Amino acid sequence: MKPFAAILVATFGACATRRSEPPVEIVLENVASALHAGQLEQAIDLVARARARFPAHADAAAWSSVVADLLWQDGRAVNEQIAALRNARGAGASIEELQGPSGRLGDLLFQAGRWGECSHHLLVGAVGADESRRRAFATIASMLAYLRKPSGPLLTEQPLLPGDQPEFVCGAGDKLRPFAIDTGTSMTTVSRSFAQELGVRNELPAGEALDGTGQPLPISVGVLDAFSVGEVDLGAVPVLVVADAALRLRDLFGGPDRVPHGVLGLDMLAAFRMTLDPERQSVALELPRGLPEGESVQCVRADGRCLVPVHVEGVRLWFVLDTGASHSSLTAAGVAALPGGDARTAPSFRRVRTVGGGLVAVREVRDLVLRCSEARFQGVALPVVPRAPGAVFPVHGVLGVDLLSRCRVTLDRGRARILGLH
Repeated sequence: MKPFAAILVATFGACATRRSEPPVEIVLENVASALHAGQLEQAIDLVARARARFPAHADAAAWSSVVADLLWQDGRAVNEQIAALRNARGAGASIEELQGPSGRLGDLLFQAGRWGECSHHLLVGAVGADESRRRAFATIASMLAYLRKPSGPLLTEQPLLPGDQPEFVCGAGDKLRPFAIDTGTSMTTVSRSFAQELGVRNELPAGEALDGTGQPLPISVGVLDAFSVGEVDLGAVPVLVVADAALRLRDLFGGPDRVPHGVLGLDMLAAFRMTLDPERQSVALELPRGLPEGESVQCVRADGRCLVPVHVEGVRLWFVLDTGASHSSLTAAGVAALPGGDARTAPSFRRVRTVGGGLVAVREVRDLVLRCSEARFQGVALPVVPRAPGAVFPVHGVLGVDLLSRCRVTLDRGRARILGLH
């Protein structure tokens, strides 16, 4: 039998251990704070512990779904959101309280190409600011295949068209047209005149989306039949339709003189392993199989953009990997995160395209050394461009074509390998 003193020590020790564990609300606040600060690994650890300690807690499951979505883990994000809904129902949530989680589940299913499963949840969550978009997406989903499933060869390599931005020819039925590869766009998008040319059908108003600066942009969604990317047949696919002028404004610096009428966004690109090779002047698309951790970096999918970790003077920042941007840049948050902060900036004039047009004075930070994956850029001057902050995860800057054109870029299942060629 243990001595009484030993029993007291064991009992109070266990109580102290239990008291040291914060309540789930505090843990989830810490998850949100870690994500807002770009501390991805800390958020992953915190949310895993919250799920283990509170398996029946709806918000713990919901935050686990958010983190899985950031990590490009579509299946896990869906399953955790289903668990969040189940836990909320078990806790007696009202119909109104279930609308948000159900609508988000519909969004995740649509994003994953599980179109046959998403309509009900999108309609349940079609309330408030999300009403127009979710109703339109639910209707479009009912016109698509139950599941997105590419068919054709396991590997296709297509030549890139001459120009400053990566473009190659895609098919829409019997029409072959150039599409730009735009990793900074959440969903494949066409201009309104191009949509008419390609025969986009069942176009429905879908509210507003945010452009690259965070400004609202009216959008519609429709169906593009018999779409093929290279030699891979995707069948009927959903596309966003925007005003012709909107695509001209997607690149803050104006970009090349030839503005694309259609861009392939992350929704389609994420279904492949994509390799952009400037030496071969080609884009290769193949079935995803993942990239080794030792040879790649974990990307974050936030607000429909692909973010990659970029080390600048010993600080890890998160930049949008944006093949649709002609120039790399910093945000105000990126400047603040650098050693020296605003004192590092110098006056500069860059051609920045806005809705009103014209030249806009911006600041820039000079003589920077950037490292991302296996690429290193030295003596870089990055202009400071105003952008809306990320809703969940920070955006510190943009990696544009001026730097990416010097690299071989491979994107596969949320990991990127960027290999400098010069």
